[in-house]
Amino acid sequence: MKVQGFHFRDSNKVICLVILAAFTVTNCVDSGGGHTELLPPAVDSKPDEAGDGRTISGTAPTSSDGSLTVVLLEPQTSQEFSVPDEPVQMDQLGMEFLPPVLLATVGQPVHFHNGEDILHNVRVYNIDTKETAFNISTPIGGTYEHYFDTAGTYRVACDIHPQMGASVVVTATPFATVAERSGRFTLDNISPGQYMATIHAGPERSQRSVTIAADTTDLDLTEN
Repeated sequence: MKVQGFHFRDSNKVICLVILAAFTVTNCVDSGGGHTELLPPAVDSKPDEAGDGRTISGTAPTSSDGSLTVVLLEPQTSQEFSVPDEPVQMDQLGMEFLPPVLLATVGQPVHFHNGEDILHNVRVYNIDTKETAFNISTPIGGTYEHYFDTAGTYRVACDIHPQMGASVVVTATPFATVAERSGRFTLDNISPGQYMATIHAGPERSQRSVTIAADTTDLDLTEN
């Protein structure tokens, strides 16, 4: 873990940072879910434009507990794609993790940012194996960068404020999206072929084989 400089406007925050830095060094845990480093305050940048390709719309099952549904399409034939360099970010803001569900590709930088004037921590673990990816303190205005090296669904928690919670879904495919509350979704750059569709609808997960034909524009994943 690399610790880089922060600038604060008053001495109270400096004192908080010194205390927090000592806590971080002794309490940071990273046990195989990738690697993490502390970054300087982020500078806004324009994300890369999406490439040309087919756009598929569709409908997925909705969750029984009101959680957002995640849809993944994994090609069953070889397709080459690059890992995005542009980071995705989860914020700690208003005593919440935002967004509540974040998508990331294996090897893509993921930023965890504390946008509040209070201290937080971020504890992330795989919901299937229960293995902790990392557990680290987030200083006021601080941003941590983490690279997940294993696909899966990860729970995000703040032990200081137990009411805060979110999920990071890490995929080995770029064809992933978070559906609307209605279950409607859109996926870009889909080539015709055979795919395995994985649907994460809250605690329920299901898979099915789907065929994207040359004239396919809508995909119904609610059918049995």
